[in-house]
Amino acid sequence: MRALNLAGAMMAALLFISSPNIQAQSVELLEVRSAIQVQGLAGILGIPDGLLPIDFNVAKYRVTYPMDYLGQSHDVSGAMFLPVDEEGNTAACALPTHTYMHGTVFLREGAPSYDGFEGELGFLMASGGMIGLMPDYLGLGSSEDVLHPYVHAASEAEAGIALLEAVTALQDELGIGLTGEHFVSGYSQGGHAAMAMAKRMQEDPDAGFPLAAAAPMSGPYDMSGTQLPAGMAQDEYSNPAYLAYTLLAWQQTYGNIYVDLSEIFQEPYASGLPPFFDGETEGFVINEYLAGPTEDIVQPGALEGLMSEDHPFFIAAQDNDLYQWVPESPVQMYYCTEDEQVFYDNALVAEAWMNDNGATQVTTINGGPLDHGGCALLAILGGTVWINGLAELCNPTAVLDVALETLTWRPNMSGVLVEGLTPGQRWTLFGMDGRILDAGRAQGPSCRMPVPSGLSLLVTEDGRSVRMAVD
Repeated sequence: MRALNLAGAMMAALLFISSPNIQAQSVELLEVRSAIQVQGLAGILGIPDGLLPIDFNVAKYRVTYPMDYLGQSHDVSGAMFLPVDEEGNTAACALPTHTYMHGTVFLREGAPSYDGFEGELGFLMASGGMIGLMPDYLGLGSSEDVLHPYVHAASEAEAGIALLEAVTALQDELGIGLTGEHFVSGYSQGGHAAMAMAKRMQEDPDAGFPLAAAAPMSGPYDMSGTQLPAGMAQDEYSNPAYLAYTLLAWQQTYGNIYVDLSEIFQEPYASGLPPFFDGETEGFVINEYLAGPTEDIVQPGALEGLMSEDHPFFIAAQDNDLYQWVPESPVQMYYCTEDEQVFYDNALVAEAWMNDNGATQVTTINGGPLDHGGCALLAILGGTVWINGLAELCNPTAVLDVALETLTWRPNMSGVLVEGLTPGQRWTLFGMDGRILDAGRAQGPSCRMPVPSGLSLLVTEDGRSVRMAVD
């Protein structure tokens, strides 16, 4: 494979290519992390050594590409993570792809190719020898000309398929090869999006991306029968911003959900809500604005009306149900039983319908009594490990030895005292996000150093590490 000129790519910033299937796409190199840095991220997240293969350095790119929505082409963005060696050369063998669909974000720059935390997970997914892909989705990331069509199955699937098309068109320029194995996963809204993309891959063989396997996690696959009725039945739903997001997005997509928002929301919410969905307002701000009993926020009888069988909102919900299909490839769903945001019956309904109608490779994994946030990393790791076990991962020509043994540490007047170091070897201190906080060279077997409060990880040159938690 052709070597990546990393410095040149940073200077030039963008590469432009055309192909018969894609109008145009661009790719911008954002950063390169070493395998040791990726291992540092894994340590900060508490991922056990050896659970994920960490064999390559990883280069992160932002890909900008066109996708269709409502008959018009829009430029959208997504993150791409490529395994590279220590010289910046692309992996010397063909690579499978793992498309991860992110969860609900309200900030445009909270998408994976910008500042979203889920983008950090792409380094872990790619370091084992596959291409990690993360669509930002239409209306998020670099896409500013439209409201994100939230939980709209068709546009979610299109964002993923179009990114695969763009990467295929860019492979010669980037010096990568594809094995033809394409995996999909996603959490929360991303679980819905992953299921939508998997369904599209099976039902549209002409697209050229056969589904190898899918791991949807904690997604609202049964919008009409489980997710929306259960959420609307609560006196105070944990995330009322989700319902508002859905209403505004489906009105944009279908055009017939309401004539005026005051049909559904009382004032001041009917007038005050739309400006919050500007791509610059955090979800917790919208939740705080909508905090309180549902009966004080929505019009009397409005929710019951939305869910009547002939209402356009209910018909749109059915259009975005994603469980009534029979996967021909392995599908493994993850859920947790105390999930207060995406109700776990979504997975059980999907599993039952699929298996009752002839599916033979559909299973669910119960992550236990965890809430939505507590379930996330457990499910994402489980899905990634499962996909890694199915994929034909690229084996590095020289496997990097990043297996870690635990050093020791204890609090000290000047910070912490780390013991067990090898004199003369370099050490690196990583923060909670996997970024380098400090570095140095051990003068002896122990070293006193200041560390910030919270979690941090010290990694030595020979691959040993110690995880530290300071109040």
